[in-house]
Amino acid sequence: MKKILIITYYWPPKGGVGVQRWLKLSKYLNKKKYQPIIYTSSGGVTPLEDSTLINEVPSDIEVLKKNIFEPQKLFSFFTQQRPNSDILIQKESGFFQNMLIWLRANLFIPDTRSLWINPSVQFLNQYLRNNPVDVVISTGPPHSMHLIALALKQQNNLKWIADFRDPWTEIEYFENLPLLSSSRSKHKKLEKKVLNTADLVLSVSESWSNNLIALGAQKTSVLTNGYDPDDYNDNFPNKMESEFKIGYFGLYNAGRDHSFFWETLSTLSKNEVDFSQNLQLLFAGEVHSDFINVLKSFKFYEKLEYHDYLSHRDSIRNMMQCNLLLVTQADEKSINGRIPAKLFEYLATKQPILVIGKKNSDLEKIVSNISYVWFVDFNNQDLLYETILKIYNLSRLETSFNDDISYFSRDFQAQELINLIESL
Repeated sequence: MKKILIITYYWPPKGGVGVQRWLKLSKYLNKKKYQPIIYTSSGGVTPLEDSTLINEVPSDIEVLKKNIFEPQKLFSFFTQQRPNSDILIQKESGFFQNMLIWLRANLFIPDTRSLWINPSVQFLNQYLRNNPVDVVISTGPPHSMHLIALALKQQNNLKWIADFRDPWTEIEYFENLPLLSSSRSKHKKLEKKVLNTADLVLSVSESWSNNLIALGAQKTSVLTNGYDPDDYNDNFPNKMESEFKIGYFGLYNAGRDHSFFWETLSTLSKNEVDFSQNLQLLFAGEVHSDFINVLKSFKFYEKLEYHDYLSHRDSIRNMMQCNLLLVTQADEKSINGRIPAKLFEYLATKQPILVIGKKNSDLEKIVSNISYVWFVDFNNQDLLYETILKIYNLSRLETSFNDDISYFSRDFQAQELINLIESL
């Protein structure tokens, strides 16, 4: 039985998409007689918590925890606000907020978990003396996790897989951070050292994998995000026949909010009386500060059901009640490789999915052969109108979809990961 040390900041009771990837992969690695050992923080700062996920951690998985001090706790104290998921991409902030972002960007490299690196290396070196492992996996962001693994690799000559769920210096907001030239250079040097040293670099999309090769990765592989079939075994209540419910789950920032979507819904509502009467909107997750005003301006606010956060289980339950599940991309630097993690959980519902994004992106390629996903490129209002109307008409019929998407299941992906580990 091979032992795998997984270094991750995001672990239950933390919530959000950052938790799901390695929580679920660990579950299926464990079922396949591999032994995951989780190293994570005790405490920490996160916008989202989901205590229900604790029940999903297999009882025989060892979880190592060490206290972490994060400057974000001080930032939250001064601002009297919980941290936002998109704090680094907000364009309008006050002087005090901008000052905190400047301090955060230049004093804590690669991120605010950097103070956890040295204590973690000491702790894990001591652990490894009596508990050897076969491979170390670090997952970022936060990219401090990779620097912990880098030190362990250098000091213990371990096999190491660096998992990039998001880019580092190629992420959309990196060039807009108020970084000193020395800070910018340090980021790039650390990133290159990680990519040069890791035995394997994982990415969630083909485009991002190619970018990592260009930045210095020696060996790469793609392991997309996925879904856990066990999450869909509940007896879900039937959908309301009279409703046409459009659902969106996760962060909905200003970049993902496209005016042509609301304009199209408004035109449809004017042209199709029954569509207007049946339309309902369900949004669950953080939304941008002007979201409510946008809905009011299009007269959709009274149709909105909004939850600032749902547990993972409740999210799945609510997805199953939707007639159309919405995915939107922001038109940004890293768009070609960005495949929202929620897409795969949407796919497992077998409900119609509308994707708004960039043509020829990895997102379009991945959905192009799935019968219940419709892709519309940015600002193509005519196609969007036709597509929503088509999905609406389908919702009035007894329609089911039987596409085989098992290659996105966490079970399948865990076996793929095992094959990669065995090849090191």
